[in-house]
Amino acid sequence: MQNDQPKKINFMKKGILLSLIFIIAMTVNIGCDALDVVEEITFDIEMTAQSDVAAYAAEYLLMADSLSSEIEEYSNLIKKIELIEVTFQIVSVGAGNEALKINSATLNVAAEDGTGQQNVATVTDQDIAVMLAPVALPLNQAGMDRFAELIKASPHHAIILMAGTADSAPVDFTIKFFFKIKMTANPL
Repeated sequence: MQNDQPKKINFMKKGILLSLIFIIAMTVNIGCDALDVVEEITFDIEMTAQSDVAAYAAEYLLMADSLSSEIEEYSNLIKKIELIEVTFQIVSVGAGNEALKINSATLNVAAEDGTGQQNVATVTDQDIAVMLAPVALPLNQAGMDRFAELIKASPHHAIILMAGTADSAPVDFTIKFFFKIKMTANPL
């Protein structure tokens, strides 16, 4: 009988030890996700379309780390970037503008060196007039994914390209784009 008791105690010690290891592992795993920092951030950029012909183009280097203290703070700790919404608003129309309508326009994103360009959104039949409020763009998933990839990775930069054609020339208007994202970072 004395030989059975040490075996029971060893078995109980192993069971308790394994249970504690399992509980600690689950707590650490759940605890890491609980420490995630989730922020919604909006980048607003302004671009001007000016052209003597009906075709126009403009580009903007979006430096997310300069536009957002959260991106800068969690730079190498970002787990995920999700592009939630892109809206636009024509904020001014130049005095020499003759165009009345945008026939077709694309909003694309590319790496800083211009590679890997993807379409984020396309607009057709848009009046060229000052807008009182932003309007949501219909988004293209490949462009959303490319935008998220570029903003997540250091240096957190992307080129935003706008190109289109108007119904006449010259073209002269200023437009604001608002890129709303959700950033998830883990400080551990």
